[in-house]
Amino acid sequence: MTDKRREVEDLRGEIAKIDVSLLASIERRAKLSKRIGELQKSMTVPPGLPDRGQIEALVTTATGDVPHPALRQIFREIFASCFALEQPVVVSYAGLDGGFSHAAARSRFGVAAEYLGGETIARAIDEVSRKRATYAVIPFETRADGVVQATIAALTDSDVKIVAAFESIVNLQLASKASSLAEVQKVYCIPKDRAHCVKFLANEMSGADVQDVKTAYAACQLAAADPRAAALVHEGFTADFSLEVIKRNVRDDGDERVRYAIIGNRPPSRTGKDLTAIIVALQDAPGALHEIVKQFAERGVNLTKVQSRPIQDESWQYHLFMEIQGHPTDRPVVGALEDVRRQAKFFKVLGSYQLG
Repeated sequence: MTDKRREVEDLRGEIAKIDVSLLASIERRAKLSKRIGELQKSMTVPPGLPDRGQIEALVTTATGDVPHPALRQIFREIFASCFALEQPVVVSYAGLDGGFSHAAARSRFGVAAEYLGGETIARAIDEVSRKRATYAVIPFETRADGVVQATIAALTDSDVKIVAAFESIVNLQLASKASSLAEVQKVYCIPKDRAHCVKFLANEMSGADVQDVKTAYAACQLAAADPRAAALVHEGFTADFSLEVIKRNVRDDGDERVRYAIIGNRPPSRTGKDLTAIIVALQDAPGALHEIVKQFAERGVNLTKVQSRPIQDESWQYHLFMEIQGHPTDRPVVGALEDVRRQAKFFKVLGSYQLG
């Protein structure tokens, strides 16, 4: 054995020892989380959220040998899995099994949580209202269309609140047990995803039989059962079926950035880096919008977003969606919201979430 080969073997041995140590540390963390859960049962502590701030604090201390996105993913899964041991977490989402909302929910709550799929955004929110789900993860804002109308409408009619928000990058991967595109004879996908990949399928998969299925999960199941088949799916689900990504980012329009909202029954505490979403219907009077905006300006409250949205089932009537910097318990915000409430025909706080 050469010196270099011996050194490689020694290094692999050290890595194996580190792996054992990592496993022991993770299991120790899990036991502590279980103990916290046992103590909280007698304290009637309301459910919280996996702490994204702790993960970011860890990542900022890293040397850079491991890419930061990979570190975030590793710690996110550890945090979420242990969080589920502290308290059972049921998460509802809007859309199909294996779809983008499902993937976004898993990216925040991990694979250990229980998930409930809902056909609509309103249905996902209703699961939280009825206490059948702890949280809902729903699309909140897209780069193309702005704030999602169905989300605003459902929140306006519900007592639940936005408790957090996060951004997710939406794209599609071609996953298979085949080792190359040339080996793939069938591609399974849902019709909506197929529509986003017309050019890719025509240019690079022209010889493959493209078949529509009801869910992305079903596409993965079929691809996993046939080594000559592939699935158009979010990468977050490929490992569930032992599929490998053989072509990345196959959407014709490239990445789509979507901001998702986490919906819960308990408003979040102030963090000092908060945004608050409100919905307002103006009085039918000259200067009504000016008077609303003035309440924030006079108190130094930054109005970060204003969008006009049609009121459901009311022709030519509109709500204003507003996003302000601050928390509803901040003194300047309290005063501004009280005056807006008095002046508006309709007013509601939709929730608060951390900036960024």
